[in-house]
Amino acid sequence: MTALRESLGKSGWAVRLAAGLAAFILFAVPALVLVATSWTEQRFALFPPKGFTLEWFGEVLTSKKWLQPFGRSATVAAIGTALAVILGVAAAIGVSRLRSSRAARAWRTVMILPLAVPPIALGVGLYNMGRWLNLSDGRMALLILGQMISALPFVFVLVAGAITRLDPNLHKAAQTLGANSWLIIRKVELPLLGPTILAAAVFAFVVIFDEVVLAVFLLPPGVETLPVTMLRASQETMTPALTAASTVVSLLAVLLLGGSQMVGRGKKGGADAP
Repeated sequence: MTALRESLGKSGWAVRLAAGLAAFILFAVPALVLVATSWTEQRFALFPPKGFTLEWFGEVLTSKKWLQPFGRSATVAAIGTALAVILGVAAAIGVSRLRSSRAARAWRTVMILPLAVPPIALGVGLYNMGRWLNLSDGRMALLILGQMISALPFVFVLVAGAITRLDPNLHKAAQTLGANSWLIIRKVELPLLGPTILAAAVFAFVVIFDEVVLAVFLLPPGVETLPVTMLRASQETMTPALTAASTVVSLLAVLLLGGSQMVGRGKKGGADAP
């Protein structure tokens, strides 16, 4: 056993190198191909690209065909994220207060259950619910509800995990000083959970923004989110405008996720400073 551990230790650099190369091939190479096909001068998104032009980015950033679905997706994602964060944080704090471990496990299962439901099943269920309630003018509300349900487990899991890492003595000390439950949540727990809540919000926003199945089922004809527009464009003609839109969305996602990490580290560093 000792010899095996020593052998693995000596070859650890090779394993890490192989893992890094595999990750680069699986993630970086497709991304580079995507970006390269978005600046080609050809009328079709083919690789390798021929020539260099920013015409397709200009079309995506100025055409109503792309801007209107983008604004609609951003609105749905913002509202859905706000609802998911409010409910997810409240549920995570509530579950942490349960004294019964059996009840806590049951509620955790309920909160992550949407992950086990296929988006198609959720979309069909919400569509039929809208028909049953005669919500022909409320499809956008149904879409926001469905997107919130899809993102809620991610918020809950992230915040619940962060709560388990909080020092339980802080809660006891605040109670000793006469603070009630609401004051403890507002003044003690929420500030400490701030970086995690921010990361969960950004993650939920990205998940909702990129979701396409629910939008296909629930939006009325002629109303599209950006992923639906991209899906339709891929089925019609693979123009470089499609890859340019994908590049812009990917860049925004990276900036959001990276920015949330930097802000979270800054808040954590500020909290740890004397």
